[in-house]
Formats: sequence, C-alpha cells, structure tokens
Amino acid sequence: MIPDNCIRCARFVVSALYLIVLISLSAVSVFAQSATFARTDYPFLGNNHAVGDLNGDGNLDLAGAGENSAGVMLGNGDGTFRAKVLYPAGGPTQGLAAGDFNGDGRLDLIVTINDPQIGLSLLAGNGDGTFNAPANFPNTTRLDSPAVVAADLDNDGALDVVVAHSIGCFTAPCETGWTISLLFGNGDGTFQPSREVVVGTGMSEIAVGDFNRDGIKDLGIAGDRSQVYILLGIGNGTFIQQPTLTLTADTFGVDGTDIDVGDFNGDTVQDLVVAIALNGSRTAILIGNGDGTFRQPLIITEPNQRVPLYQSVADFNGDGRQDLAIGLGWGTQGLMEILNGNGDGTFRQPVLYLVPSPNSSISGGLLAAADFNKDGKPDIALQITGASPGLAVLRNTTGAAPAPLAFGSVTVTPSSVVGGATAQVSVTLAPGAIAPNGGLQFAVSSSNTSVVAVPSTVLMPAGSSSVQFTASTRSVTSTQSVNIRVSNNQLGSRTVALTVTPPPPAALTVSALTLTPSSLTGGSTAQGRVTLSATAQAATTVNLASSSASATVPASVVVPAGASSATFNINTTSVTATTSATVSATLGGVTRNAILTINPASQPPPSSTDTVTVTRAEYETAKQTLRVEATSTSSTATLQVFRTADGLLIGTLRNDGGGKYGGQFSFSVNPQNITVRSSLGGSATRSVVAR
Repeated sequence: MIPDNCIRCARFVVSALYLIVLISLSAVSVFAQSATFARTDYPFLGNNHAVGDLNGDGNLDLAGAGENSAGVMLGNGDGTFRAKVLYPAGGPTQGLAAGDFNGDGRLDLIVTINDPQIGLSLLAGNGDGTFNAPANFPNTTRLDSPAVVAADLDNDGALDVVVAHSIGCFTAPCETGWTISLLFGNGDGTFQPSREVVVGTGMSEIAVGDFNRDGIKDLGIAGDRSQVYILLGIGNGTFIQQPTLTLTADTFGVDGTDIDVGDFNGDTVQDLVVAIALNGSRTAILIGNGDGTFRQPLIITEPNQRVPLYQSVADFNGDGRQDLAIGLGWGTQGLMEILNGNGDGTFRQPVLYLVPSPNSSISGGLLAAADFNKDGKPDIALQITGASPGLAVLRNTTGAAPAPLAFGSVTVTPSSVVGGATAQVSVTLAPGAIAPNGGLQFAVSSSNTSVVAVPSTVLMPAGSSSVQFTASTRSVTSTQSVNIRVSNNQLGSRTVALTVTPPPPAALTVSALTLTPSSLTGGSTAQGRVTLSATAQAATTVNLASSSASATVPASVVVPAGASSATFNINTTSVTATTSATVSATLGGVTRNAILTINPASQPPPSSTDTVTVTRAEYETAKQTLRVEATSTSSTATLQVFRTADGLLIGTLRNDGGGKYGGQFSFSVNPQNITVRSSLGGSATRSVVAR
C-alpha cells in the first residue's frame, strides 16, 4: 500500500548525490529468492511520500511534505526522477496526500499544516506537474495533524479527507488529541465544515480498506499504548467504531508508528500490518476475518532492536506472496529490510539492505512502493533520515517481470437465484497477472438496482489475482436477468448476467375431501369432491383409496389446469349391517379422509323407532381410553359410537340388557364430541369430558 500520511521527522535538505549503484545484499539468512535492487540517490524529499501521475505523462511521480512546502519530483518512466521543485503551502507542513479534489481530472495535493489557524492547504494541480498557490482551510481543532488520507467516504464521487490528530501545543499546557477530522469534499476543491469524531489517543497513521467486504471504505488507525482503532464505514460518511485492538501485553510507551493494508494469507480478505517500533522493536500482523474483526496478532520481534518504523506491502521477490519492506530506525546493520511472506500470514527471517558506512549516523524512514519504471515489479522510494538525510530510489531487478496486467473474467455463482438470495461475484485477472501495490479498485454497477444490489466499488488487494463480492437480490414476481458490470479505468470492463426468479409455487396439497351424501343405502352411488390448496397450474392427479370393499373409488382423480377441485363417484355394494368406509385423497404428502356410512337395504326408515341417550362420555388422556355409556328405549338395538366431527366409527357398544349399553375404546386423541347411533334410527350427541 502506498503510504501518503504524515511522518514526524527532522526536515533537512542536502545536495543531490545521484549515485547509481547496485545494492549488495546483506542477509540474516539466505533464501531461494531474495529481491534485488539498483539504487539511485536524491536529496531529501519530505516528511512523507505520495505517489501518482502528477503531469499526465503515464509515469509515476513523487511528492513529499517538508518545511513550508510540498516537494515534487517528476518521474522519467525508467525509475529515475527529475530535480525536486518546491510549491509553497500555508505553513509548516506535516502530512500530504494526492487526489483529484476539484473534479478536473488532474491530481491535486492536500497538505496538513501545523499551525493554530490553518489546518489544511489544497494545491490544485495544473496537469503538467506544477501546482497553484495554496487554498487554505482553518484548523478547527487547534491540534497538530500528523496523518492525512484521501478517499470517497460517502460514495458521492467526490474525494473526502481524513485527518488524525495527536497533540496540541500551540498554547500551554499541551493538549492530548482524541479526534479525527472528516472533511467531505464538494467535488470543486472545497469542503464541508469539518466533523470531529472521537477515536483515541496517539494516532499516527491511517489505513483505508474494506475490512468487512461490504464495498464501503473502512479506517484502521495506529495509536499509542499498542492500540489499533478500527472504524467500519456505513457508506454515508459515518463510522461505527469497533472495540480497540491491543497488540501486545506491555503497553507503556509502546506506540504504533505505521499501519498498512495487505492480504498476507491469500484468502482475498484484507489484513493489517502495524509497526510498533518503540519499546520492543516489533511488527504486528492482523489477519482479517472478513467481517471487520481480526485474529489475535502475530508479533514479529525485530532482532537486535533495529526499530522497524515504517513498512510498505508488495510482492518484492516475485513469488506471488505479499512481502514487507521495512524502514529501520536503527540503521547500522541496514537502512531497510524485507520480510518475504510465506503466503499463510507468516514471514521468513528479514533480509537486510543498504548497509551504511560505519559511523554514518543515518537510518531508514518512510517507504513508498510503486512501479516507477513500468516493468511490472514494485520499486521502492526510501526516506533516509539522520545526519545525512536523503531519498534512495530502489529499482527492482528481481527475476523476470510478471505477466502484463490484464482483465481475466467476471463470474457469478450461482448464475440463477430465487429473489431474496445472494450470489458471489468473482473478478479475476489474466493468468500470471497480479494486482500492483495499493491494489486494484473496480467500479461495480447493476443494470437494475431494484432487483440486484452490489457494492459501488471493490478493491483487489495488492499481490492478488482475484477478489469476490456479494450480489444481494430482492423478491420478484417474474424472472429478471440483471447485468452486473465491473470496470477499471486501466483494464476496461466485464459484464456478467445474474438471473433472478420468483419463488416456486407452494406444493399443491389436498385441503378438503367431502362426500355427498355421507350416508346412503348399499348399492347406491355417492359423489366425492377433492379441493386443492391452490389453483392447479397444470393438470394435477390426486390419488384415491377406500378402506372398505363395500365402497369402491377410482385410483385417482385429475384436477384440470385452472381449477382447484374435481369430483369422482363412489360405488357401494349392498350390506347386511351398517358399514363405515374411510375414503382418502392424497397429494403432496398430505392425506384427507371422509367417512361414508353404508346402510343395509332393510334398515328402518329414517324416522326413529327408539330414543337414545348418552349418559357418559369420558376420555382418560394418560391411557388414551374412551368410555361411553348410553341407553335406548329398545333393549334389542345395536348402538355404535362415531366421532361427531368427521363421522369416524369408533366402535360398537355392548348390550348390557334392559336398554343399557356401554363400551371402552382405545383412541389416540380425545374426539371432543361423539354421536351414538342406534340401528333403529335413534341417535344422541354428547361432548367428551377429559380426565
């Protein structure tokens, strides 16, 4: 990641060295492939380095903040740079970032000012590498501004600015800073009034990323006392601060000096690296979980207390894994080292570079990694501080150049979903190509946002060849094909179609079965009707069955398309005693039953010749037993018990003589209400009492 934040260090100017030499490798241990560089020395550029094409010639340039100016060194495209040109700012400069703040397609410079009245200076670019006089903005906090980044935080297409504060000593006593300032750009080189957000103390550097993969920019900030502050963006310019991360068990005087984004284990989820140089010489690796949280930090302790002050993330040795280039505050053994990544979040032992002459009293500082000679390999601009400050530009001479950066494909999995579900969109580069330092940002759009929602942007981490994001869909009433477009200004665009379908209709079932009549004389015909749970979209077959040979039904009945019911005939045979037949209809795993009562031809006419009274109807729940007692004015009648709700025959009562009848039946549930019918025509109904 190209750092463009403020670094507090001494400001010196020295004459140009312009010495080009090959760097000899001084390694703690030797590996299969370590990066090699060719070195060019320049005068001190500034407190920090911003990288960008400032004059529109296709070559990367450098800018730095120092004293009261912004220094600019235009690149020649071969890894060398022209002489530094200074452009005045509004006061003592601290931090610097590059971006197009006025929407004219030219890079501008935003510089933080260490002054009680002026907080920021905007140097508008002319597009030829020169810059206009500063437009100054007030210091609303009366604090210093050691860190600044530029990003579109509210997704309105205009660059915004984040400034971190550490301390204010313009008036005694000094005041500790707790806030960051958010200045939302209007897109014309002006900003809305600053919003101050309380975060924490000792803030030094800011990293911009997407830690929960929602397509919205988040912030990671290095603080004092071994702390890291994580702020997850909402998309409207506001943030939700997560629990503060504490990196080490000891915290007194253990301050973070730098923070960068990377993907160190190759899972396309963004990770963080934090320099905690003070009181222990350590580097912390925070592997991201993809939801805005991070695993326990991996602490890399620097041998010999070499003080790892600042780092830059890139694949320096061309093995497809992200490495760390680190500027060393105690530079006696080397001004810089590289920790080659293993691809699983761990790193090999450091390889030292730029061993200075004895007693030179210089050290390594800020690093900016970028491809300055356009050969596809990350080069390094290293700040040199101490007795002889300067700038060392290190051209990467390791191995062969990687494959040219080119678009591969965009795929969506699955390619068809039911509305309301999600799909994963994968963006890949051409075989052998990897995202450069700083990553690749793609713009994402949906051809129908009311059906498919996608993040507005997605970042492919540096060193990666793919990235994924989620497409969320909404319910639809008809099938929709929506195009998802992924584009990059340098690589072009790709489009993939996602089909969104309405939910499948609910499975049809039988909701009711009715018989007309429900009681008849054997030999007669009844009619059954099946009713479905919904209108049939196509001809639908319902399976039929009868529990008695005295009542026959067809094997099935077809409900025509567009209808919700159909009828069928039930043929009965003559019987010598009243018989109950259970007719069933089954569809979609659901069965409905109805009771058909078949009477003998000699059955008395419907008019009752006896009177029936139910004297007891009790259900013992624990034993699932139904007890029924009844009387009839006839001592020769046959009495049967039915469930009133559906006419289901429960059983026949025994004749106890003298017109008294009784019975005990096993029944799985309380029938709630029963009807006792006499063979002589009488009947009576009674509610069942549960015991």
